[in-house]
Amino acid sequence: MIDFMPITPDTIKGMKVDLKDAMQDCLKKMDEARSDKGKVMFSIEFFNDKVPITTEKDYRDATVTKIRWKGVSNVPLKEVFEGEFGGDYELTQDTGRYGLKSISGQTSMFDDEDEDDLDEEDEEDK
Repeated sequence: MIDFMPITPDTIKGMKVDLKDAMQDCLKKMDEARSDKGKVMFSIEFFNDKVPITTEKDYRDATVTKIRWKGVSNVPLKEVFEGEFGGDYELTQDTGRYGLKSISGQTSMFDDEDEDDLDEEDEEDK
């Protein structure tokens, strides 16, 4: 008689544990983030490979199956910032950097100072 192992709950015990952990993780993240939405995605992949089997009676290739699973929990965290800037400015480019230039051609006494402040902020970000 051939020793046969069906796919039973014992076969996928590790998969069940990982799915339970992913669900618990999702619920924890939702609670911490005070989010009303979360998602657990669980995928199962099967891979077949041929392995040579040699016995006293014969030589053959056996199909060996691997089962791989992956669980991902996701709680969307969203921060929204809004603002608006507009006016009589056109988009210009100078030495590879983009900026806004007044269409009227007039500058205020603060224009050079603002430009220097922006350059200093760019240096600090580096």
